[in-house]
Amino acid sequence: MVKTLTVGEAQGQLAELIAEAHKGAVIVLTDGKKQVWLDAHKPLDLETDNPELEAELLKAIDGPFTPYSSKEMRSIGERIIKGKRGLHGARNLPRRLHEPPSAGR
Repeated sequence: MVKTLTVGEAQGQLAELIAEAHKGAVIVLTDGKKQVWLDAHKPLDLETDNPELEAELLKAIDGPFTPYSSKEMRSIGERIIKGKRGLHGARNLPRRLHEPPSAGR
C-alpha cells in the first residue's frame, strides 16, 4: 500500500513517516506536481569495499573528462606550432578540452 501525503500534511509527522518508511512502507510526499518518495535505502559506506562504488569510480575515470595522454598533447602542440590552426580559429583543435581529438585515436 502506498501512503501519499502533501508536504503540508507531512510536516507534523515527518519522524513517524520516516519510521514507517524504514520498516518498508511506501511513503510519497507531494508538492503540486512534484513527488518525493521516502526510501529506506542504506547509503554507501565509503569505509568498506563496495563493488557498486568501485564500478562508478571506474566509469568516471574512463568518462568524457579523461585527460589527454602525453602523445595527444604533443600532437595538438605540434599542430599549433606548425600553423595548422589558422589565424583566428581553432578548427583543427577539439572544441572543448574534454573532447578527444578527431584524428589519432
